[in-house]
Amino acid sequence: MKLNAKLNNKKSKAQSLIEYALILAMVTVIAVVALQLLGQNMSNTLKQSAETINTGADDVQKKACESFGGTWTPGTTEEAGTCDLDTQSGTN
Repeated sequence: MKLNAKLNNKKSKAQSLIEYALILAMVTVIAVVALQLLGQNMSNTLKQSAETINTGADDVQKKACESFGGTWTPGTTEEAGTCDLDTQSGTN
Protein backbone atom coordinates (compact mmCIF):
# COMPACT_ATOMS: atom_id res chain seq x y z
CA MET A 1 0.00 0.00 0.00
CA LYS A 2 2.81 2.41 0.85
CA LEU A 3 4.50 1.66 -2.48
CA ASN A 4 1.33 2.56 -4.36
CA ALA A 5 1.06 5.87 -2.46
CA LYS A 6 4.68 6.74 -3.25
CA LEU A 7 4.19 6.01 -6.95
CA ASN A 8 1.07 8.16 -7.06
CA ASN A 9 2.93 10.98 -5.31
CA LYS A 10 5.77 10.83 -7.87
CA LYS A 11 3.27 10.80 -10.75
CA SER A 12 1.54 13.83 -9.27
CA LYS A 13 4.83 15.73 -8.98
CA ALA A 14 5.79 14.86 -12.56
CA GLN A 15 2.36 15.90 -13.80
CA SER A 16 2.64 19.24 -11.99
CA LEU A 17 6.09 19.80 -13.45
CA ILE A 18 4.82 19.13 -16.97
CA GLU A 19 1.88 21.48 -16.42
CA TYR A 20 4.22 24.25 -15.25
CA ALA A 21 6.45 23.70 -18.28
CA LEU A 22 3.45 23.93 -20.63
CA ILE A 23 2.25 27.13 -18.96
CA LEU A 24 5.73 28.62 -19.23
CA ALA A 25 5.93 27.68 -22.92
CA MET A 26 2.52 29.25 -23.58
CA VAL A 27 3.46 32.47 -21.80
CA THR A 28 6.70 32.61 -23.79
CA VAL A 29 4.89 32.19 -27.09
CA ILE A 30 2.37 34.89 -26.16
CA ALA A 31 5.18 37.26 -25.14
CA VAL A 32 7.08 36.71 -28.39
CA VAL A 33 3.96 37.27 -30.49
CA ALA A 34 3.09 40.43 -28.54
CA LEU A 35 6.59 41.82 -29.02
CA GLN A 36 6.46 41.05 -32.73
CA LEU A 37 3.18 42.93 -33.07
CA LEU A 38 4.13 45.87 -30.86
CA GLY A 39 7.75 46.12 -31.98
CA GLN A 40 7.04 48.04 -35.17
CA ASN A 41 4.72 50.48 -33.38
CA MET A 42 7.35 51.09 -30.71
CA SER A 43 10.00 51.63 -33.37
CA ASN A 44 7.86 54.19 -35.19
CA THR A 45 7.08 56.00 -31.94
CA LEU A 46 10.77 56.24 -31.03
CA LYS A 47 11.64 57.54 -34.51
CA GLN A 48 8.95 60.23 -34.26
CA SER A 49 10.22 61.24 -30.83
CA ALA A 50 13.79 61.54 -32.11
CA GLU A 51 12.64 63.68 -35.05
CA THR A 52 10.67 65.95 -32.71
CA ILE A 53 13.67 66.40 -30.43
CA ASN A 54 15.94 67.10 -33.41
CA THR A 55 13.51 69.69 -34.82
CA GLY A 56 13.26 71.38 -31.42
CA ALA A 57 17.05 71.56 -31.13
CA ASP A 58 17.31 73.12 -34.60
CA ASP A 59 14.70 75.73 -33.68
CA VAL A 60 16.58 76.65 -30.51
CA GLN A 61 19.86 76.98 -32.41
CA LYS A 62 18.22 79.14 -35.08
CA LYS A 63 16.67 81.49 -32.53
CA ALA A 64 19.94 81.78 -30.62
CA CYS A 65 21.82 82.55 -33.83
CA GLU A 66 19.32 85.18 -34.91
CA SER A 67 19.32 86.78 -31.45
CA PHE A 68 23.05 87.43 -31.89
CA GLY A 69 22.43 88.96 -35.31
CA GLY A 70 23.60 85.97 -37.28
CA THR A 71 22.22 84.18 -40.28
CA TRP A 72 21.10 80.61 -39.73
CA THR A 73 21.76 78.04 -42.44
CA PRO A 74 19.88 74.79 -41.83
CA GLY A 75 21.86 71.58 -41.96
CA THR A 76 21.09 68.22 -43.46
CA THR A 77 20.23 65.01 -41.68
CA GLU A 78 23.96 64.18 -41.51
CA GLU A 79 25.31 67.63 -40.62
CA ALA A 80 24.23 70.31 -38.19
CA GLY A 81 23.17 73.77 -39.26
CA THR A 82 25.56 76.70 -39.13
CA CYS A 83 25.36 80.21 -37.80
CA ASP A 84 27.14 82.95 -39.73
CA LEU A 85 27.70 85.93 -37.46
CA ASP A 86 28.39 89.33 -38.97
CA THR A 87 31.86 89.99 -37.51
CA GLN A 88 32.48 93.21 -39.48
CA SER A 89 29.72 95.24 -37.80
CA GLY A 90 31.84 95.70 -34.68
CA THR A 91 34.88 97.16 -36.52
CA ASN A 92 35.36 100.72 -37.79
